[in-house]
Amino acid sequence: MSVLIERTWFSELHLIGPVASKSLLIAAFIITFYKVTGHALREYLIIPRTTILKDIDSLHTPRREGKIPGRAVVCGGSIAGLLAAAVCADHFESVLVIEAEAWANEQGTELPKIEDRVHRTTSGGYQTATAPRTRVMQYYFSNFFQPPVYRAFTRLFPELPRTIKELNLGASVLGARLRMCFGGIDLKDPDPEEDGIAGASITACLSREATEVVLRKAVRESRPNVTFKTGTVSGVLKDGVGLAGVTVRANGAEEQVKADFVIDAAGPSQLSYSKWLGNAGFSVPSGLRVEYDAILRYTASTWTIPSHLHSKWPAPWGFKCGLIYTMSCDAESGDPKVLGFTLAENNQMLVMVGGASVSNLPHSLPELRAYAKNLHGAKSIPDWVWQLFDFMEEHEEECKPFWVDSPIPPSSWVQWHKIAKDGALPRNWIAVGDATMTLNPLYGQGIYKACVDSTTLDSVLRSIRSSSYRLSNVPALFYKQVTPRISSLWDGGRANDYGWPTTIPVAGEDLSHNSWIRKYGRSCMMVAQHDPELRSVWWRVALLMSPGTDLFAPWIVLKVARYQLLGW
Repeated sequence: MSVLIERTWFSELHLIGPVASKSLLIAAFIITFYKVTGHALREYLIIPRTTILKDIDSLHTPRREGKIPGRAVVCGGSIAGLLAAAVCADHFESVLVIEAEAWANEQGTELPKIEDRVHRTTSGGYQTATAPRTRVMQYYFSNFFQPPVYRAFTRLFPELPRTIKELNLGASVLGARLRMCFGGIDLKDPDPEEDGIAGASITACLSREATEVVLRKAVRESRPNVTFKTGTVSGVLKDGVGLAGVTVRANGAEEQVKADFVIDAAGPSQLSYSKWLGNAGFSVPSGLRVEYDAILRYTASTWTIPSHLHSKWPAPWGFKCGLIYTMSCDAESGDPKVLGFTLAENNQMLVMVGGASVSNLPHSLPELRAYAKNLHGAKSIPDWVWQLFDFMEEHEEECKPFWVDSPIPPSSWVQWHKIAKDGALPRNWIAVGDATMTLNPLYGQGIYKACVDSTTLDSVLRSIRSSSYRLSNVPALFYKQVTPRISSLWDGGRANDYGWPTTIPVAGEDLSHNSWIRKYGRSCMMVAQHDPELRSVWWRVALLMSPGTDLFAPWIVLKVARYQLLGW
């Protein structure tokens, strides 16, 4: 059909005159050239440079030659460390994960039973629970898995469905849907509700508690060359331009552990920057770490919904795991508060509230209902959510809720890329996860950032021949590739957080820095409410299924400019 139209179009050119036909041919050539060039630029430069979308499919595939001789040591056994260990196991002969908490190594492959949780009443008079994982600040909180995270998990661990089934997590947590509202701007998922279609925003839905357990069990069962050791890493051992290993305190004594590759996944303490590398004799500039503080406060509540109540669940689609409703903060409206409901493993509903400088966080159902009613976008909250509050009130005793507050440190970024290419870093060392960058947890990008690190590491190690590994400058390769992939997380989150007058900005910046990002993004959302094509693009960018540059296509820029100038 398209060929017939094309032939008909060209056959009629003689009727409109030589000048006009020539102009049309030039215009057609320019449009075609623009589309072809734009497509090539997006597919072969922008996506590989700024996302992990092209690299995910290579995860857990065999190396072209044998594995790199020697051992990789991962300092820290939480989510970022476990993902890094899985990748290293595919490239090195052996991997050792050093984790400070004995519970994680001894019992961390089984989810504690809900009825075995240790509860107590706080001084504020509300019920809370004590986490067995003492070093994880947000243990009883929900996670947000963007679809690329789900893809990375299932590539790294093809047996993930079986692992989850063995843990008896109740209702299926795989193939979950995401339903979100942004500061009262309701942008529905443009994909159909059928699970499994190409490009759909389908993901897993696990709590922070379950995520680490699932990953640790998956690593143990799928990577026999990974071992775990309980101990606290106290430093690294220099060997010329690289590291020979790490020092570990275990059972009251300090020992040296040999390593051919060292990964710092020890979390937000960022010990490589503050202590380890400097003590080992490497020259680390003092200005690499930048931070800002949005003064975040938030809390979560966990409700266990008995199976006999599932038929009474008020959501229109029934009792299904997923991010069932969320309303994010909106700087343009002046409301920093967020509200989110997630159905996760073991029939648990996790409720999350908080925001920048939010005071008087709710710790009871009446306080939670009042909190929701005072949101800027409260009028847009669907009826079934208010019915959910009624459901919670009616069955509160059966659901046994508890509340947990979480302290949130400032957001920070150790910008290793600034010195990596100069050879100032050990040639066989990198830092991943929160050890390099801590983000605003309300945006749900922490695990995605850990996936970016591990997927990029996989790509870098595949580019290094096993026989030439010891001659390679791994941090130079790694930070060159990972920095453009994570800088957008930092820039976007910072631009949003600078919308709150209480935020303490990065030294040398003020709160107007990059405010155009925040304003442009909100304008995109406003237009997308009534523009299905833009909504589809925006949704895919928001869920990191497409590069952010897609929102700067000329047709989108023109629509946003029209809205900003004319209001429509």
